[in-house]
Amino acid sequence: MPICHSQGTASIGRYLLLTCLLACFPTVSTAQQPRDPNAVPANAVPANAQPRYWTTNWSFEDINVGKLADRLDAIDIDIGVNLRGKVSVQFEVGIPVTSLGDAAAYRFDGTLTSPSLVVDGVLLKDLSTSVSYRDGMVTLENLSSLVIDQDESTKSPGYIKGRATAELVPREDVTAEIAINNLAVAPLADLLAKYLGQPQDTLPGEGTLSGNVKFRVPLNTAGDIATYQLDGNLSGRGLRVASLPAADFDFRRVRIQDETLLVDDFSLTAIANDRSGQSIRLLGNASFPLSSQGEFTVELFGDDIPVGTVAEWFVPRSDANAIPLVRGKVDFQITGNGKLAETIERSQWNIRGAIASPQLHVAGVDLGTIEHHVELTASEFNISPIRDLTNLPKSVRIGELKSRYSLSDEALTIEQVDATLFSGSLSGSANIPFSQSGIARANLSITAIKPRLQTFVAGRRLNVSATLDGDVDWQVPLAAVDQPSEHSGQAKLALSDVTIGEANIGSMRASASADTGDISFTANGRLFDGKITVATTAKMFADDRWSDLPLRLAATVFKFDDVSLDRLYEIATGTRLDLTGSASGEVNIVDWNPIGGKNATLPSADIRLALSRVSYRSRLLSRSMRLNSRLRNNALQIISLTGDYADGSARINGRVYLFDEHTTLRPRADLHISASRINLQHGLWFLGDAAGDFQGRASIAATVAGYQDSIRVRGNADGRDLVIYGMQLGNAHSGLTAEANVLRQSWKVRFASVRSSQGGGEVEGELSLASTRRGSGGVDLESRWHTRRVDFVRLTQQLGRSTSVARGEITGDLTLNGKSIQSVDDLNGRFRFALGQTRGSAIPGMVGVSRFLGPVSLVNQRFDVGEAKGFIGRGAITFDEFWVGSDSALVQADGKVFIRSGRMDLNALIATGDYRDIAANFAQLAQQYALRSLLPASAILDISELLRDRTLVVHVIGTVQDPVVRVQSVQTFREEAARFLLREGQRLILTGITAGAVDGLD
Repeated sequence: MPICHSQGTASIGRYLLLTCLLACFPTVSTAQQPRDPNAVPANAVPANAQPRYWTTNWSFEDINVGKLADRLDAIDIDIGVNLRGKVSVQFEVGIPVTSLGDAAAYRFDGTLTSPSLVVDGVLLKDLSTSVSYRDGMVTLENLSSLVIDQDESTKSPGYIKGRATAELVPREDVTAEIAINNLAVAPLADLLAKYLGQPQDTLPGEGTLSGNVKFRVPLNTAGDIATYQLDGNLSGRGLRVASLPAADFDFRRVRIQDETLLVDDFSLTAIANDRSGQSIRLLGNASFPLSSQGEFTVELFGDDIPVGTVAEWFVPRSDANAIPLVRGKVDFQITGNGKLAETIERSQWNIRGAIASPQLHVAGVDLGTIEHHVELTASEFNISPIRDLTNLPKSVRIGELKSRYSLSDEALTIEQVDATLFSGSLSGSANIPFSQSGIARANLSITAIKPRLQTFVAGRRLNVSATLDGDVDWQVPLAAVDQPSEHSGQAKLALSDVTIGEANIGSMRASASADTGDISFTANGRLFDGKITVATTAKMFADDRWSDLPLRLAATVFKFDDVSLDRLYEIATGTRLDLTGSASGEVNIVDWNPIGGKNATLPSADIRLALSRVSYRSRLLSRSMRLNSRLRNNALQIISLTGDYADGSARINGRVYLFDEHTTLRPRADLHISASRINLQHGLWFLGDAAGDFQGRASIAATVAGYQDSIRVRGNADGRDLVIYGMQLGNAHSGLTAEANVLRQSWKVRFASVRSSQGGGEVEGELSLASTRRGSGGVDLESRWHTRRVDFVRLTQQLGRSTSVARGEITGDLTLNGKSIQSVDDLNGRFRFALGQTRGSAIPGMVGVSRFLGPVSLVNQRFDVGEAKGFIGRGAITFDEFWVGSDSALVQADGKVFIRSGRMDLNALIATGDYRDIAANFAQLAQQYALRSLLPASAILDISELLRDRTLVVHVIGTVQDPVVRVQSVQTFREEAARFLLREGQRLILTGITAGAVDGLD
């Protein structure tokens, strides 16, 4: 950067020289007309005689400088820049009438102005200066001009002020004292690239310069920065090179002397990126020869440099989630000196410094804490820890590195390198030629190195480590690096204690060799508790390139035996699954399909896989499942996937297309699935504990189609002995539809038309199961059911005791729903059933009540009408009202039955006996309160007093299997019971009157 800005100063010097030439053009054009060098000038005066002058005033308005430049070029005055615009001059001219051919004898004083002058694309506005010409030297005083960036005309212009002299006759030196402020570098970019011979995108294209500079340069070498004598200061703001962030710099003093650039006390500051706000600040001093030879010194300091962000300026990450090439912050200080000679062998340098970082990652490898000295000379490169090598903390993973090397125009030869790093060591030598005829060699030995790197597995960042041992002995002509047949050597690598996250997954050994075109690779070891082997060979020919390697591979076989499924799943997903088993198989690549480009295809392979003893929570799911498949034309053809599953059997066949029409990896399934007699409680293991609420066996025939983010399933399902959340469906059939998104791990299954024969009746409905959106496990359930003459006892067996004669029928509707269901406690719903042909023994607690009724027994009583309605929630069935009635008895109850424990808390009323003697009074009460929305307390007392000898009030507790019945006083009548008796008690009264009339006829 110092050289770049000095060249900018040189460009400004050229503008000053141009101004001098514009001011002197009348005199120069007259004095430099071509003439015979041996001729005696007309009107020549004797030596030492003063010429006689004719004084006149010259005024030139709006001179076209483009045409002027052409005229100057005609008399061999090359300005060297493109001009456009107009200038005006006002001069008092002294013409030496006795020495018209002597350009140095002319005199003039005056001003030069221009409202707008474009010099090589740089717009100068309001240019003005006073001009004096004496004895062949032009002097510019009070020079000032605005400098406009034509592409950013709305920005504030910069300006140039100063003075300058140019010794034109004879051509000697140009001197100048210049002050620049807010000078845009964008207009100068083309000129800098032109003079430096560099691409424009390597130079600043944005920003401004300010400073004060004094310089002297021979007129004939004004374009050569090495010939300047310069002193001054410079600063830049918002300088940007290509796509790099904008930077500010300050050179408190910059000098050029004796062809050497000296920069004292410089600083550079840049914002690393807009997101983090991290900044980069460098401080230092430097001196460099402006020619190819000479001494140099450098002193550079950096604090908290975000090296990862800096690396991304040059090597951007392709994916925001990818591991960055470099990550961490670095402090450093470097001092150095040396001498550049005509050849690199004769050059000398000695650079020393220190580097520190609390933690540094390179290509995902954790280098740990860096606190090291660095030394680079013309023959050695050494890194050593600042602390005692024998007492380094564990966070310091790089010990020391010592190397000897030699550098020439032909090659870099690393004679010996010895390093201790990552608890191991590395040693060897290498040769890197610079000419195509040289041979590149590497001989390395690795012992017990254990690096740790970070990588992404299934979208998760994981630490991976292994202990590495190996040897590499390889060579190839530099001109033939891309020719496999020219490579020769061997490489062996052993990886032990391979760890991903916190899990040790095993070890591997690999070897590769090349010899006159014969290339082989083998690997074997134990990973995930199984045995892994890989083997491949290839015969390469002289004209082959590495891209031809797949064509020459004779065979590639990948085998694995008894790989642990649970360990593989845990590493792949980061979660534990109580699923165990092992996988064995073989992948045989039959064709590598090396054609690249848009129509590239995956290798063709035959794949065989066997799963054994797959269990969930120690419950066997499958003894054996076998996959026979082929990979062809970017599609996986599943010839057959068969085996036993959840006490039944399963079979899958079809295709999985791996790429879409845009050749993007996006698997699409087209599969046929059939399963027979699957035990639902076992087969739905992936639902967790909720699987226990699905009982029975199911058979399915379906098609599976779609991409992983939109899988669709269509088919039919048959079930036997089905019980879903305690509701018996018996044998059922339904159409099946399902949708799934593998990426979001969401799914939904819908049985739209469930039909079942149950308990001598029919059950119809629809059922929908879905993954929960709450992330709390379980499933979401929606269902609607309608029953028709279904046996009450068989459907609700968990709610009561049954005998061989117990029976009852229900007809009605039930809704059963829930979110994130993990047990019956999460269910909710409503029900309303009409009851018919119900025997007393089917009602929980009725057997216990009978002992309080004397000779009257309701156990075998048949109730021909009734109703049950209520809701389900919080683990209980709540009866808003339950009643049954016959010609001789009424039973009414309300309360709760807790599903999980079977406990009951019911209040019941049983009305029996002869009501004929109270018929009139009862009818009067019924008529009096029939239309009341609320019964007064007096009405409840009247009803209880009237019926106390004919009704029994009980409290039923205990469980449905062992109810406890407690008799209550009639005074415990509640409004619901009283209203029920007013509504339904007339049945008994009417029956009693009818029976009495029949007796009277007798």
